[in-house]
Amino acid sequence: MSRYQTRFLTRAHAGAELASALHAYRATGALVLAIPRGGVPVGRVVADALGADFDLVMARRIDAGVALDDTGRTWHTNGAQTGSSAGSLRDPHFDQLCRQRAVYRPVRKPMDPGGRVVIVVDDGLVSGATMHAALASLRKRRPARLVCALPIATRAGLDQVRALADEIVCLDTPDRIENLAHFYHEFQLVSDDRVRQLTGMASAPSPLRAGPGAVASVPSLSKAMLIPYGTTRLRAMLESAPNPIGVALMAHAGGAQRRAARSQYLARKLRARGLATMLVDLKPDSQVDDAAASDVDELTARLVQALKFLRAGTPFAGLPVGLLSAGTAAAAALRAAVDSASQAGAIACMAGRPDLAGEAILRRLETPALLICASGNAQSIRIHQLAFEQMHGPRQLRLVPASSCGFDDRKALAEVATLTADWFERHLAQPSRPCLGYSG
Repeated sequence: MSRYQTRFLTRAHAGAELASALHAYRATGALVLAIPRGGVPVGRVVADALGADFDLVMARRIDAGVALDDTGRTWHTNGAQTGSSAGSLRDPHFDQLCRQRAVYRPVRKPMDPGGRVVIVVDDGLVSGATMHAALASLRKRRPARLVCALPIATRAGLDQVRALADEIVCLDTPDRIENLAHFYHEFQLVSDDRVRQLTGMASAPSPLRAGPGAVASVPSLSKAMLIPYGTTRLRAMLESAPNPIGVALMAHAGGAQRRAARSQYLARKLRARGLATMLVDLKPDSQVDDAAASDVDELTARLVQALKFLRAGTPFAGLPVGLLSAGTAAAAALRAAVDSASQAGAIACMAGRPDLAGEAILRRLETPALLICASGNAQSIRIHQLAFEQMHGPRQLRLVPASSCGFDDRKALAEVATLTADWFERHLAQPSRPCLGYSG
């Protein structure tokens, strides 16, 4: 067992908790500046929650206790160096910093921090060098108040930046951090494209949200939730950019660690297409990869409870909902869709067990259903073909080139994401039309 305790589900989750700690700065005209790349998903959530402006502050660590700011000045954690270099390391790192700045800000100028409350955000702090460079460079530009905000940091690292900030807000301060990834359930590399997308959210709304049927005034959100169910709680993560066209409720049952990277990838792809995502673990205490066939009734009840919570406990109550599930949870989704109270507008089952829903349920199903199956798994194909034949409502069966039902290959997973997003767009954005199809 790991000696580390996971503190946050994702960087967006960390941002949501950090925003709560910074609530005093809500609607004050603050400027949130994130350090690329890991700090950007955190800072974006903080800025949206506070109603603040959002931009980047460029800084880069080049050696132990040494970092560069975006002017090329070298800073040590014990103060600014009088010289402009730190040996042979400085020049190549500054070139890289300049290239990043050109990629992230190809046209617009950075926002001026002068005279403003400025909140500097990163996804964590170990030695403090990068944050030290960012704060030191900003202090020279005369902000009215300079706040250092972090989800997690070592006490020694915070000591290195304490003198530069008017206030430090940090959610957790372990004595030692060997790797920030130990404190996040999902800690993938943040790409340059993702940075560009997050910094452009406020000024470049998705065309999917701009049509006459778009829902107005729905906020961006990133929130970890616990859904009450009997004596237990179901873990859920709800994330969205402003004004989504619908919600993709992504349910799985067991195997959370194995499914985490796949689920996060699919969620990011769906959000990029204008959907909010709600990831729900129907069996949070399970240590196996999937639930047993005998658990379908219980999983269905838990999924229906999650749908009710989505309607009653989130800002997205009025949005159409699509269900995306795999394995035994797919049978639960099909059963839940037959329940008139669920009001699901579409279903997508990837490598699922639709047969476990039962023939009677499949024949009654009217919700548009997309069945996605790996082309290299003969047994899974037979299961999906039989379920497809038993259904009478709008449906499609799509075979994705893959040998594994887990769709571990990135190309196969990308196709699953595209198929699901297309299906949800078609059936959530407008009234459903009969749609039958089979594609290999």
